Amino acid sequence: MADVKAPIIGKDALGREVKDLSVIPWWGIDRKEIEWYPKINYSVCARCGLCFVTCGRRVFDWDTEEGKPVVARPYNCLVGCNTCAMVCPCNAIEFPPKEYVKKLVVEHGVIRKAFEITKPLTKKREESTNGAESVFNP
Repeated sequence: MADVKAPIIGKDALGREVKDLSVIPWWGIDRKEIEWYPKINYSVCARCGLCFVTCGRRVFDWDTEEGKPVVARPYNCLVGCNTCAMVCPCNAIEFPPKEYVKKLVVEHGVIRKAFEITKPLTKKREESTNGAESVFNP
């Protein structure tokens, strides 16, 4: 995979650096071709901001006029991540079903690509133990 640098595009409402992570492909797929990002149901949103302060990829901004989180950078969202939805006390955040991501994994050979990355690491692990006991080789 090509090493793509994400440009810094500013700071969020808490002064944290914001990068444009949408320029980084997901397993070789242009990130903007993948519709994986949160959607907020404001009819149940408590406007607590937990999603805003929790997201490490700066997907959310804070609307100071309305006092609510907004999905400002949807393609900064890590494909498959739904942490904001998991911590939302009101279940106000929705994502596509997990089958959407699983379909991408199959269609784009992501499992094969992951094995290509992890296989050499596993071999190094086996060589480094040199017969010593481990959780993998009791």
